[in-house]
Amino acid sequence: MTREMPNKLEGTIDGALELLDRQLLDVEGRMLGKVDDVELTQTESGLTITALLTGPVALLHRLGGRLGNNLVTQYVALRPSETNRSRPWRIVIDDVERLDSALHLRVHRDESLRRDVETFRLGALTGMNAVEPAGRRVGRVLDARFAPSESGRLVLRGLVVGDGHPGGLLGYDRRPDMGPWVVRRIVGWLHRHTCAVDLEHVQILWNNKEVRLAAPLREIRGPALRR
Repeated sequence: MTREMPNKLEGTIDGALELLDRQLLDVEGRMLGKVDDVELTQTESGLTITALLTGPVALLHRLGGRLGNNLVTQYVALRPSETNRSRPWRIVIDDVERLDSALHLRVHRDESLRRDVETFRLGALTGMNAVEPAGRRVGRVLDARFAPSESGRLVLRGLVVGDGHPGGLLGYDRRPDMGPWVVRRIVGWLHRHTCAVDLEHVQILWNNKEVRLAAPLREIRGPALRR
């Protein structure tokens, strides 16, 4: 008998590590792409995950800057008659039932994909410079940590800040059982300055593409990065 894996959406997750590039499966197990970005919307609870974004537009925007914008423009120009081609496909979070090694939807594939206007994106948040009050850059945002609110929605609770050495996107710096012991030790040393910072200590400046810290990083950095 196959044992069902726990639903990670019911606990704390790191958005980039555990959502981006995950396979999307509908209620019948049919594939409909992968998660290319995550939509974040400001609600009463805070910055909340409200949809998963998929498709070329979402993926190209993750490149950021002029390159990402130019590639999206070229993609749209390939079929200018297609309605809303410049918008990514959205899957509202209420259509998502479970997260394990993939994201499982509670609806059929044809019922889930929409092209609506999204708000903020996880892909725009990751990569932002982290700046102390005196203006000193102390790294960049590597990931965003979410936890369920009273409503059950995943809300931003903190940021993972560091230099972005190899191994981070694979989880070696956060999962104690990830990979061979020697690799974990090497990656752990490379990421020794990477830390989690509670959201109460940061201000996200979307237009400036940076995160301002309320105090020097050494004073507000959280405990060990691994969960």
